[in-house]
Amino acid sequence: MKRSTLIESKIRAYNPKGDLAHTARLILAMCDVNHVSTKDHLERVALLAEATAKKLRKDAKAAFFAGLLHDAGKLLLPAQLFDGHNIDAVEYDNVKTHAQAGYKALKKLHMFTALCAGLHHNLYKAGYGLDRNAFPENWSPSTIKKVLEISTIISICDFVDAFNNRKTEIKDGSDKIEQPDLKSMLYTKYGDDKEVVDIILFLYKTCNFNTWTKHVSRTKSV
Repeated sequence: MKRSTLIESKIRAYNPKGDLAHTARLILAMCDVNHVSTKDHLERVALLAEATAKKLRKDAKAAFFAGLLHDAGKLLLPAQLFDGHNIDAVEYDNVKTHAQAGYKALKKLHMFTALCAGLHHNLYKAGYGLDRNAFPENWSPSTIKKVLEISTIISICDFVDAFNNRKTEIKDGSDKIEQPDLKSMLYTKYGDDKEVVDIILFLYKTCNFNTWTKHVSRTKSV
């Protein structure tokens, strides 16, 4: 089954409330115009995040749609920033705005997913994006906890997919540890979530990625 067909079948099966399915389809369609690599990334992260949430007995539906929309803010940035070239410091500062841009674009429609988009790059040291002040004051601790759990899954899946499918340099310093293999990088970035890291790496290696992703040869770069 083609990945795009699989994604559509899951959108229909989940049938979420509040027009979330329509928003997801719209974001993917917009990616097809100038951000095809972003679309591929969104789809892969959504599938890996969904599988991870199921393994952890978390909300797979929330993880799937958060994965599909986590980089929605990139659509508001020039496509050439994501064309595969090694970006400079100024370009990287521009790229980093995508997290908050995605949150702002989605928050009036889908607050939970918007928060995941805004937070997924700020769950590790030297991250960027939203902070805890973005949570609505009337939200319960359990709902906030769920957002953080799903955002963490998205964050790790995002890095794993980028590491395996992009050839550009890592910009967040993750490759500066003594032995910069993927697992070591993830353990350093997500020291409190090693169990989640292990599950995601296991799923990435064992799931049928013939329909999900195209592997590329790489060393330290993203």
